[in-house]
Amino acid sequence: MARTKKPASESSEGLLRLVLHLTLAVIFISAMISLFRVCQVYVDRRWAFPSQPPKVVLDNRPPWMSDFLANEIAKTAQPIGLHSAFDRQLLIDTNNLLKSNPWIRQVNQIRRAYAQSPGDTLLIDCDYRAPVALVKWGDFFWLVDAEGTKLPEQYTVDQMPKILFGPDGSINVRIITGIQHAPPESGKIWMGNDLAGGLELAKLLAGQNYAEAIRQIDVTNFDGRHDSQAAQIILLTEFGTQIRWGRPPSAKDAFIEVPAATKLAALRSIYDQKKRVDANEPWIDVRFDRVTCPDPGTLDTASANAH
Repeated sequence: MARTKKPASESSEGLLRLVLHLTLAVIFISAMISLFRVCQVYVDRRWAFPSQPPKVVLDNRPPWMSDFLANEIAKTAQPIGLHSAFDRQLLIDTNNLLKSNPWIRQVNQIRRAYAQSPGDTLLIDCDYRAPVALVKWGDFFWLVDAEGTKLPEQYTVDQMPKILFGPDGSINVRIITGIQHAPPESGKIWMGNDLAGGLELAKLLAGQNYAEAIRQIDVTNFDGRHDSQAAQIILLTEFGTQIRWGRPPSAKDAFIEVPAATKLAALRSIYDQKKRVDANEPWIDVRFDRVTCPDPGTLDTASANAH
């Protein structure tokens, strides 16, 4: 059966309807896109674009970190100017600023938070370099971490009391004196075996209640450079007395003296007996089997060494 051919007018009307529908669809889609853009601009300006730069908060601030240092680290990462809560570049720039800070070992995460308005807070999650000692060079003292990384802060003698002690009054860091190498730039390793040896002692003494009176680790005679028979490392107390420690535990010839554990046990025994780690003597020498002092000549630490 032959098809009935549609009149030309009907074909034209169908084409017009199709064009009209397509035109309306394009207009509708364009209107929706425009509306979305208007809404996005409105949200960005009204809600996502705060009136102040975001506040930087250290999300995992370690217990040893002072308020002053926390504020200083936050300042280095503080964004300048206003930024949208959708601004990804802000997070990238903040990450780069934190990575360049010598106090920060690693940046783990930076995320936006809502305090009063969207994106008004940046929460910073980092691993920090904990200071373990103050190293004296010239008239100043610099903080270093356990690996010898020089940290940015430097202090004078007058500022020492605020740095040496924690909030509970216990010793926070110890002073290392007598090193031979000048300090590097902040964030770099401070070279020198004498400093490395001093840091070994600082880490050994950390947290030992019987060692609270020990304030300073003197490495002037490290490696016997002034007197091969004298103690290479001397511990100085708050009483102005000496504990002649000797070689650092990692020294190749450390076997010449008793082990570091034996020396620590001797100090603990002396403190238990005398209530002072220096035995109330001008000096004590813990390098060998018998702990010596000026008077009466030897100290009884047999009970400690027996353990």
